[in-house]
Amino acid sequence: MIYDINYFYRRYHQIESDFLEIMDFIHISNKFGDPCYKIGSSKLMDFCLKVGTEIETLFREILNDKKFDSEPDIAAKREHQNIEVYRDIIEPKYNLRNYSLYIKPIRKEISPFMNFDSNTPEWFKIYSKDKHNKLNLIQNWNMMHSLFSLGALLILVINHPSVEDKVFNVGEFSNFIEIFNLLGSAPRFCQNVI
Repeated sequence: MIYDINYFYRRYHQIESDFLEIMDFIHISNKFGDPCYKIGSSKLMDFCLKVGTEIETLFREILNDKKFDSEPDIAAKREHQNIEVYRDIIEPKYNLRNYSLYIKPIRKEISPFMNFDSNTPEWFKIYSKDKHNKLNLIQNWNMMHSLFSLGALLILVINHPSVEDKVFNVGEFSNFIEIFNLLGSAPRFCQNVI
């Protein structure tokens, strides 16, 4: 079965709803140094596992797209996927590092994949390192990581391979997202239809 953007959009919406529920208990601020962003909990740990798994699934979907079939050693890279493979293969075509999102509740801009061409985002490092050790994950994962990973998930959803060569209405899509505004972040093949 092939999963298109609608499946992943529904999954994003479910995960965003989980984040909004967490925000009922942990208020976020427009100052990233505030203590609210350092809070960790079992609820945030559960969120981490959900959003991290979805991000890995989307990276896998993107990497398995036929547009990458001509990449050197692609079969081995698809077999042994990791963040370095995503950075080496996906980043040059998708330029994820250039995407920025506007956080509606706090009126602040973020770039979840900043410097992705040379570095692994902190939120992904923590997820990868501790995803099989929930006690460590509770201590190391926080609200800041949750916010940035949710933004990363949205960026991957709007770049799902099923969207390519189709009209993608950024404005219409943005109307259903509660946390972020896409700003100028749109797939390179996007048309902004009004």
